[in-house]
Amino acid sequence: MGKDMFNNGLSPKLLVNLLLVLLVAGIILGREFNCLPGMKMARNDIGQWREQEITVLGELENAPVIRIDDEGKSHIKYLVNCERVLSSGNNLDTQGKIILYANDDSFDDHRGKLHEREYEEEKYGRSGDKIKVSGKLMKLHDYQNPGRMDTVMANYAQGIHGQMRAGKYSIELTSQDKNMVSRIAERIRHIYRSQMDSVMPKGDSAAIFAMLFGGYGGIRPELLEAFTVTGLIHILSVSGSHITLMAGTANVIGRLLGLSGGLTSVLATLIIAVYSLLAGFTTPVIRSAIMGVLTVLALSLGREKDAQHILSLTALGILLLWPLSLFDISFQLSFGATAGLLYLSPKIGSFLRKYMHRYVADSLGVTMGAQLAVLPFMAWYFNVISISSLLANLVVAPIVELIIVISLLAGVIVGVLPILGQFIFIISSMLLGLAYELTRLIARLPGSQIYIPTFSLPMWGIYYLLLLSVIMPEKTRLYYKDQILSLWLKTKNSNKGRYIIWGGAALMMAAIVMLYAIKPNEMQVHFIDVGQGDAALVITPHGHAFMVDTGGTRQGGYDIGARVDIPYLLHYGVRKLDFIMLTHAHDDHAKGVGGILGKIPVGAVMIGHEGREAYLKTFGGANPAVKTEPLVTLKEGKEMTLDGVRIQILYAPEENKTGGSTGNEFSNLIRVSYGNHSFLFTGDLSLEHESILCSRGTALESTVLKVGHHGSSTSSSENFLKAVKPQWSIISVGYGNSFGHPKKEILDRLEQCTASKILRTDENGAVVFYTDGEKLRVNTQIVYDK
Repeated sequence: MGKDMFNNGLSPKLLVNLLLVLLVAGIILGREFNCLPGMKMARNDIGQWREQEITVLGELENAPVIRIDDEGKSHIKYLVNCERVLSSGNNLDTQGKIILYANDDSFDDHRGKLHEREYEEEKYGRSGDKIKVSGKLMKLHDYQNPGRMDTVMANYAQGIHGQMRAGKYSIELTSQDKNMVSRIAERIRHIYRSQMDSVMPKGDSAAIFAMLFGGYGGIRPELLEAFTVTGLIHILSVSGSHITLMAGTANVIGRLLGLSGGLTSVLATLIIAVYSLLAGFTTPVIRSAIMGVLTVLALSLGREKDAQHILSLTALGILLLWPLSLFDISFQLSFGATAGLLYLSPKIGSFLRKYMHRYVADSLGVTMGAQLAVLPFMAWYFNVISISSLLANLVVAPIVELIIVISLLAGVIVGVLPILGQFIFIISSMLLGLAYELTRLIARLPGSQIYIPTFSLPMWGIYYLLLLSVIMPEKTRLYYKDQILSLWLKTKNSNKGRYIIWGGAALMMAAIVMLYAIKPNEMQVHFIDVGQGDAALVITPHGHAFMVDTGGTRQGGYDIGARVDIPYLLHYGVRKLDFIMLTHAHDDHAKGVGGILGKIPVGAVMIGHEGREAYLKTFGGANPAVKTEPLVTLKEGKEMTLDGVRIQILYAPEENKTGGSTGNEFSNLIRVSYGNHSFLFTGDLSLEHESILCSRGTALESTVLKVGHHGSSTSSSENFLKAVKPQWSIISVGYGNSFGHPKKEILDRLEQCTASKILRTDENGAVVFYTDGEKLRVNTQIVYDK
C-alpha cells in the first residue's frame, strides 16, 4: 500500500516536509517555552524588571517613529536594544528589546535632543545612537479581545519583552558613528520624503512614502478606508508583493539590456537586497526578501516546480530563526497567500481562461487564489472579505505598482537631475490621485465587502481538506477516490455495513435535532476590553443587539470604535445595532460611537442630558453619519423591552445637582435584566449621586455590577455596594493607566461589602456572561482563577 501511495502522487518530499513541520513544532515548544508572555525568562532578560522603576542604557535599534498631533506636539516611538539596567543601586548587564514612548517633554535641551543633526527628525536620534532613559518598565499589552491580531506575540517574536513611557526630562541621547549602512538607508529615506514633501501635498507624500517603505503615518483616513475596503491595504506596508515587483522590474531591465538569465537573477537579488535595506530590514521584510531571492534563483535555473518546495523550506527556516513568527499575522497571511498563489491560482486561472481573456483570467486567479488560501484567517481576524479587490487588482493595482517603480526611480534621479526627479514625483502624485478616485468608486459599489462568520475549529479542518482535495495531483485524488469508493461498496454490500451506515446517519441527525432543541435561549452580556474606558455589548436571546457605552481614547489618536468595537461585533456575528446607550459624554465612554456609525447600521444613539452638542463634539465630525443618526435623550424611569430583555433607566440627572465640574455628574444608571439575572451599568456615577439613589431607596440589587469610574475612589461607596449586592463585580480599566485605577481601597471595599467575584478587563480581557434567565455562566479571554 505504501508503494501505491508514492506511485499515485504522494511525494516523499511531501512526507519529508511534514516531518520537518513536526520537528519545528517540537523546537518551538522546547526553545521558546520560556520566552512566552507570563513564562520564566532568562536571568538577565530585560523582561525580568517589569513593573519596576528602572534606568535602561541601550542603543536605538532603528530610527524613531515620529507623529505630530493636531496641536503640533511630537510623539516619538523608539525600539531600544537594552544593554544595561540600573535598579536599586545595582548596575547589571541585560538583553532584549523594549518599546519606548516619549514626547517633547521627555527631553531636556541640555542633555536630551541632538540639535546639531542635519534633518529636523534626527534630533530625536538615529539608529545606533546610545540612549539612557528612566521610568517604569511595563509588560507588553494590547486589547484582549477574541479575533484580534496578537501584537504581543508579534513583538515577542522580534525579541521585544517590555514597554516604557518616558517621563519628563528622563531621556539622554548620545550620538554614535556606527551602523553606517542603516544610517545611509535612513538618510536616503529622509531624502525621498523631503523631496516628495517639496512638490506634492503632505497627504500624497505620506501615502507614496508608505507605498515605498511602509508605515501609515500622515495618510489621509479616507484613503486608508478606501484601500482597506478594496483589499489594497497591503500596498501600504512592505510585503511579498513589493519584493515580487522588485524582481519583476529587474527582469524587465535584464531584458532591455539583453542580460542572460543568470545575470538577471543576480541583478534581481541585488535590487531586492538594496530595497529591503531601504525598507528597514524588519522581520517581515526579511521573510519576504528570502522568499523572493530563492524564487528568483529557482526560476533562473529553470526549476519553476521547485517554488512550492522553496516555500516550505523558507517557512521552516524562518520558524527555526524566529519560532514565534508562527503566531504573527503577517507570517500567517503572507505564507498562506503565497501558498494560494503557487497551488490554487494556476488552477483557477486555467479554469477562467475558458471564459475570458487570459490577462483578466490570470489576474482574477491570482487574487482569488490568495484570498481562498487565507479565508479562515481573514474570518478570524477581520470577518470580512473584499469582493471589490477582484476589480481593484485589475484596475488600480497596476497604477499603484507604476507609482512605486517610478517613485523609486525619481529618488535615484533627483540626486543627479533634481528637476527631472521632482517632475517624476509630481507625476506620481497625479497617479495617486487617479488611483484614489478609482478606489473610492470601486469601494462604493454594492457588495464591496462581504461578511464572513468566524470559523469553528472543525470548519477550519473541513475547509482546508476541501482545498487539499482541489490542489492535490490528479493521480493522488483518483487514488483516494478509489479507496473511499471501495470501502463504501464493501460496507454497503454487507448487512452489517448497511446497519452501520443508516444507523450512524440516523444517530447524527437525531443528535443535531436534539442539540438545537435543547439549546437554551440565552442573553449574552459582553464587557469589551477597550483599555481605560467602558464598552458593553448585549445580545438578546434571538439575536438583537445593543451597546452600553463604546469606549474611546481621550487624545483621539486611536479609533476605538472602528479598530476595537467593530471587529469585536463582527467576530460575534453582530452586523447591526438596535441602539447605543451612553452613560455620559466623556471620551472614554462615548468617543467610539464615531467609529461605529457608518460601519454598521445603528437604530439610534441614546444620550444623557449634557446636551446634543457635547455628544457630537465627543463623537467627532469627520464621519458624516455622526450628524445624521438620531440622538434620543434618555429619561429617568423609562423602561424598554427587547426580545424579552428588560432595560431600565434608573437614574438620568437632568442638571448638575451636586455642583461638581468633572462631567461625571450626568452619568446615567442603566439596568439590563433577563429572568432572574440583571446587570447594572454605572458609567462614572459619583459618590454624591450614589448617595442620592440610596436615600431615595431605589431598588439597585443586581447580579452583576459594572464598578463605577473604573475603580476610582470617587465611586463605589459602602452603602451603594451593599444596596446592589452583586455576585460579580466587573472593572473596565486600562493596564498601567496613569490614574492608578482600580484603587486598592475600592478593591478592599468590594471584598468587605460584597460577596462578589471581581473580574478586570486589564487582567482578564473581555468578559462574557451567558444566561437563560435561570443559570449564569461566564467566560473570559484570559482564564481567571475560579
